[in-house]
Amino acid sequence: MNAESDPRSIVLMGDYGCHALWLTGSDAGDVSPGDARLGLSAGLAERLAAWADQYDATLDRDDPIMSGFPSREAEERFARAGELMAQDLARELGSAWRVTYYDTRSEAKRDIADS
Repeated sequence: MNAESDPRSIVLMGDYGCHALWLTGSDAGDVSPGDARLGLSAGLAERLAAWADQYDATLDRDDPIMSGFPSREAEERFARAGELMAQDLARELGSAWRVTYYDTRSEAKRDIADS
């Protein structure tokens, strides 16, 4: 990470074919939850990777416009799991990081406190 990007910033979001975590600033781009720069627990890193895989599974490669969750309930469960993981991410990264969750339902970003 770069000392100029204080606080460091990371976004949790589902996106096809990418990791669920995105650095912003000079290090912008998706980043593996297992990246040593983050120092996340193995458990959280595994949950984040599984969450990204779950999102990837909603892609209809034959007709991408038809991609999506099979039901509103499935989408709600996915979004709630993302919100909870964003809170866990904020706790593990601590106050040196600004954690944002991107909700694909509303296409809105929400800052997450490290409580």
